[in-house]
Amino acid sequence: MENKASRVLIVDDMAMNRLVLSSLLASHGIISDQARSGMECIRLCNEKDYDLILLDHRMPDMDGVDTLVRLKDIFTERGVDISVICHTSKEALPNINLYKAAGFSDVLIKPVEPGEFFEVVMTWLRDKADTGEDGEELTTDRLLQGLTPEKEGIQNEEESRLEIEKLPLWLKLVPHINLVSGVRNCGGADDYMDALYIFYSSIEEKSEELESFWEACDWTMFALRVHSLKSLARLVGAEKLGDLAARLETAARENNMLVLQRDTKELLDRYREFSLLLSRFSEEVSSDVTQQPFPAVTSVTSDTPIKTERDLSHTVLFIHSGQDIVAKGIETRLTSRNFTVIPVTDEPDQIITYRDSADLVVYYTGLSDNAHTEIAMSLLGEICQDDSKILCLTGETINLNNAMRLNGSYRVSKTYPRPVNLDRFVRDMEYFAGLEQNYHRRKTIFVVDDDTGYLPIIEHWLSGEYNVSAFHSGKDALRGMAAVTPDLILLDYEMPDMNGYELMKLVRSGFPDTVIPIIFLTGKNDKELVFKVIEDRPDGYILKTSQKEAILDTIRRFFSETMFRSSQTGIEDN
Repeated sequence: MENKASRVLIVDDMAMNRLVLSSLLASHGIISDQARSGMECIRLCNEKDYDLILLDHRMPDMDGVDTLVRLKDIFTERGVDISVICHTSKEALPNINLYKAAGFSDVLIKPVEPGEFFEVVMTWLRDKADTGEDGEELTTDRLLQGLTPEKEGIQNEEESRLEIEKLPLWLKLVPHINLVSGVRNCGGADDYMDALYIFYSSIEEKSEELESFWEACDWTMFALRVHSLKSLARLVGAEKLGDLAARLETAARENNMLVLQRDTKELLDRYREFSLLLSRFSEEVSSDVTQQPFPAVTSVTSDTPIKTERDLSHTVLFIHSGQDIVAKGIETRLTSRNFTVIPVTDEPDQIITYRDSADLVVYYTGLSDNAHTEIAMSLLGEICQDDSKILCLTGETINLNNAMRLNGSYRVSKTYPRPVNLDRFVRDMEYFAGLEQNYHRRKTIFVVDDDTGYLPIIEHWLSGEYNVSAFHSGKDALRGMAAVTPDLILLDYEMPDMNGYELMKLVRSGFPDTVIPIIFLTGKNDKELVFKVIEDRPDGYILKTSQKEAILDTIRRFFSETMFRSSQTGIEDN
């Protein structure tokens, strides 16, 4: 009996990514469908049967975890068990365990390497092997035959070595520290030295604190403090210390006295040994890298906007395939309301040349043929997402309907069919300009974490782009919010006295007229905590062990997508 070919659903908001994955599958006889959003994925899974789903984690309407939760409900109702593989960027490497804990079967890192791709895909299709044209089973070995994948991670390793060369010689001789891991986690040699200095300077205080909780049999506080040590140790590359701390954290939460009595002394001895191993910090505190060690936790800062070098929010990139009376009327009206209009044709080279000239993009499809529209829409969708621009369309209704079925339409904020109400159109542009101005304003972020080691590190990482106020407890953060309303709260989930969930409830009930976004900082990646975080419906979550650039990228994307959603939902009220 002839085997039925497997069918895979590819979910990614980027057209190029979908094309690459579908081409790889098709080259080996695997059928695929494509979805460009979480909602489209849900719709297709309600209509069709799939053997495997490749799901992008970062998408504008629903991220991968939200989509996965919905999919699991559908699978349960239908009595099926379909594997879902998360595919995401290399910056998300530290979050792989978090994704798996959330329920993903596996994780693929973009850009995908063919050998690894087919090994992962065939692992999850192994119970439903496909057949080739000759009827032979398409095993993993056969799929990989003739493929010679390039060695993974070479570029990262070379970059890490270049950064490690910047480290002082004495540090390279220190045992029990993985410098490669620490430098990668912190994003570079300078930030790593800062983090390591924080680790070193807090050893005496934290070890005495841990010992006092152990002697008092206060296992709740012991678990919290050893949990903090685990995160910080792994961040700086003290991996064995981090693993020992993780074992003791589990023992404290499970009241495993045998492990607590046996291993706590070893933990304290190993921890305190780093005071001696890193003692050169005391001698070199005035060196270039450590001449300005982290300051104490900052007080609340001013929310005064900081202007960028040039304000492009009132500049419109007006794309068209030829000027007519409608296009001229739009240009004239925008100019009369103090907008700068840059008219260009819808040729790809023109769009790319002028992509950085404006925050607002208007595409007039009135004179465009289908081929031009398809190319322009795909390009504009990706540019406006990558550069956080607002995209609007205008033209004949039939042309707009056609454009909204093409790649790139997911990024359109509003369409304006002819005849265009120019007064309303300009009012909308002014509203969008306000969104762009607010997006580019220097934001204020509150970081709430009882971990005195991690708190100054995350504050230091964020302070280059944001006004940062750091707080050791929920009560301190509430006092801060009485003076300043932050644009975002980064909130530790596990804290004594008032945990993250309790603080989030107080913030949402105590500030009913102001929506303050909250992203949880989680130091654990077990399935139970991940799903509890999801159930609490924060605006996002970040694993504390994430690398610096991954954390910054998550926050940048959050502000960008918040602006985009506002451009779609807030326009009716402006």
